[in-house]
Amino acid sequence: MWATFNDTGYPIVEVHMEGTIESDEEFEQFLQEWRDLYIRERDFVFIFDTRKVGMVSMKYAFRMASFIKELKELDKQYLKRSAIIVGNWWVKILLKLIFVLQSPVCPIEYHTSEYTINLERLLDCANRRYLEALR
Repeated sequence: MWATFNDTGYPIVEVHMEGTIESDEEFEQFLQEWRDLYIRERDFVFIFDTRKVGMVSMKYAFRMASFIKELKELDKQYLKRSAIIVGNWWVKILLKLIFVLQSPVCPIEYHTSEYTINLERLLDCANRRYLEALR
């Protein structure tokens, strides 16, 4: 599997990506797992680890931009912040293309290592809104 979602630390959802996308179905599975997080109707943050991603086809950048547009049309945004660990030039190019085509749904931080991610800052927005909902 190209992308593996780990939500055991919810509201932090880690997405580890490795290799290349082998089929359109595999990419659609990635998008469906993302949609499933919205079905929960609870705020969350993403940490994408792309350090092991290979030469993904540019067509998936276009599909990702289309998916972001779909998300932005929803009434409520549950994704509050994202951190992306970028390890190679190709991923940087794809990300630039995606976000030129469609602006992100939330603030994004770029990192070269998981050790530079400030989890408190990442969680601040999601946790604040979650705690307000419990009151």
